Amino acid sequence: MPAFVLCGGTFMSCLQPEPTLCSLSGSPGDSAAGAAVHRLDAKADRKADARTGTAAVEFALEAVDPCGARAGFLRTRRGVVATPVFMPVATHAELRGIDGDEVWATGTRVLLSNTYHLMLRPGAEVFQRLGGIHAMMQWDGVVLTDSGGFQIFSLPTSRSINEKGALFRSIHDNSRQLLSPETSIAMQQAIGSDIMMVLDVCIPSTTDEAGTREAMERTHRWAMRSLAARRAGPPGAADQALFGIVQGGVFPALRKESASFITALPFEGFAVGGLAVGEGKQARNEMCALTAALLPSGKPRYLMGVGTPNDLLDSVRSGIDMFDCILPTKMAQQGYAYTFSGVLRTTRARFRLDETPLDPSCTCLVCRRYTRGYLHHLARGKHALGIRLLGIHNIAHYQTLMQRMRTAICSGTFPSLYRELAPALASTELR
Repeated sequence: MPAFVLCGGTFMSCLQPEPTLCSLSGSPGDSAAGAAVHRLDAKADRKADARTGTAAVEFALEAVDPCGARAGFLRTRRGVVATPVFMPVATHAELRGIDGDEVWATGTRVLLSNTYHLMLRPGAEVFQRLGGIHAMMQWDGVVLTDSGGFQIFSLPTSRSINEKGALFRSIHDNSRQLLSPETSIAMQQAIGSDIMMVLDVCIPSTTDEAGTREAMERTHRWAMRSLAARRAGPPGAADQALFGIVQGGVFPALRKESASFITALPFEGFAVGGLAVGEGKQARNEMCALTAALLPSGKPRYLMGVGTPNDLLDSVRSGIDMFDCILPTKMAQQGYAYTFSGVLRTTRARFRLDETPLDPSCTCLVCRRYTRGYLHHLARGKHALGIRLLGIHNIAHYQTLMQRMRTAICSGTFPSLYRELAPALASTELR
């Protein structure tokens, strides 16, 4: 395949040794001046990388394991991203006090932001005036925006959904709002994300087959309206990708029907939606594997809202390329740290005098500088710095997991890596 330029550095074959994604190799040092130099260097590097992107959104496979796990490259207008890829969730165009350079240093190249929340605050006018989400966040990587469908599903009873869209009241000022396929696309165009999502209808996993079919068919109609809305948008938004979403709940026949309909439409990628809504791990894995096998091999496959490190391991094995989840930062707020030996609850008294890093195998900023004892102190006191540091580490852990899986796929050792990681990552016991 062509020698792509990666978003964040020169392309290296995945068959060659790669730097650990949570590493900060080349950092000028731990001094304040050195940290400032590193931030400036990182920003300059990202700006240079952004200039190598193209308007086209393309996906190329590098390797496929016999089990179905895939390693590839997603080319966007802001550069090329190696897959499988995890996208931390910057709901309100920020990650709970974590600076963009710190996020970049974890190996993160794609962020997800939320159309529903950004529509309500700060609103389309602010994004248009201030040059879009990348300029506002000073983020030169890729941004994917979800459509707001899940947030509408999560609202209390004060919302109604009909063919036109979802009617609800703002959580900020109680004003009446309409989120439709057209307004969702218009808002995502104002945000300026690199990848947009169609508006879909999310329903509980307990919905019967008739109700699931109704929601699925409306999602199909909304998908066509989303495509029409993109075509009618401003010329500057023409290079924004748009992904379709396959629905169907836990019903295999509906999943097959939805995949057939959605993949016949001219989307740049496809998402597996309607999971992680209470269906249970076994059903989720079965529906994920079934749906992934129905999607075109030459386009990216995105599993929405999933999940734990073990979920990612299982889903990569099923052929999924892209993931997002709030867990790395959400769990940090509660004092939890992900490691390759299990999950640590840093508030436990046993860590009070512990002089070791969170994960001895991790080379992220947090593990290189701070002890479990210090992080225990911060977490017990609910200090903002503790949440920030645990968030940085957790994101770095997810990115390292992605890099390890990618390397294993390319070298033909993914089954061995799966057997190595699955027991520890599947454990729910807190250490």
